[in-house]
Amino acid sequence: MTVQTRGETATSLSGTATSEEGTWVSVAGFRLFLREAGSGHPIVLLHGIPTSSFLWRRVLPVVARDYRGLAPDLLGFGRSDKPAGGDYTVAGQADLLGRLLEQLGLERYALVGHDFGVLVATELLARRPEQVTHLVILNTSFRPEHWSGPSPLWLLRLPLLGELVMVLAQPWMLRLAMRPFLAEPGRLARADLDGYWEPFERSFRTTLLRLYRSAPMTAEDFRRWREALSRLAVPCLIAWGARDPLFRADEARELASLIPDARLVLFAHASHFLPEDRPQALGRLISLFLERPDAVPRQSS
Repeated sequence: MTVQTRGETATSLSGTATSEEGTWVSVAGFRLFLREAGSGHPIVLLHGIPTSSFLWRRVLPVVARDYRGLAPDLLGFGRSDKPAGGDYTVAGQADLLGRLLEQLGLERYALVGHDFGVLVATELLARRPEQVTHLVILNTSFRPEHWSGPSPLWLLRLPLLGELVMVLAQPWMLRLAMRPFLAEPGRLARADLDGYWEPFERSFRTTLLRLYRSAPMTAEDFRRWREALSRLAVPCLIAWGARDPLFRADEARELASLIPDARLVLFAHASHFLPEDRPQALGRLISLFLERPDAVPRQSS
């Protein structure tokens, strides 16, 4: 299924969509920032790199019409704590996320992930398959080379040069870095850029350096995650920005072939940051999928 959507703008959305309201939850001695809205069956939305729960600010109020939406900042990201000795690996993030969900009393929940957040969601799924009711996958990769090869942030792996890049980083550089991964970059308003830039003023620069210099994910990690997906026994939706220059649509189709009974929706007018490009359409699709998975076609056109 390919979705043709245009014309979603920040001004067309409810004021609550860009609300900065949230709370800090103390988990294992760390403070994690959490955006939450709505009631009903929980949907946990996980961001990727280099974003935060801010990515979901316009999706959250849409799913909150029928469900309880929860969007945490992963450790080291957004407004969450950024400890010098923090474990920012997929396994470390899944550990802390699992404890957060336990602390919130969530025994069953849907998982929605984007980019790096999909890997964290899959790690949690591999550990606790009985707790996950639905899985929604947005632009990501289960190909190891996409996480260890060249990328816009590869310079951060180099000693001294990485530190220099972070010291010199300015908001306009972030806008430039995000530009190739947005379908309509001009629609990223100054307030939106400020929201994405804010963590860089809260020690996120150090997080990025640690993250890109930590032990790389192994082939065994990816094998285990792919195996967990191949055994998935709950409904799965793959929603993909078709214009993504890094994680291309062929990866979405590959995942759809791997995951039993997966639904695949390609957004023709969206790129990597699908929640930014098409928030309302994405939110409505997630809600529909949770209500009636069979209403979403299995195959992309």
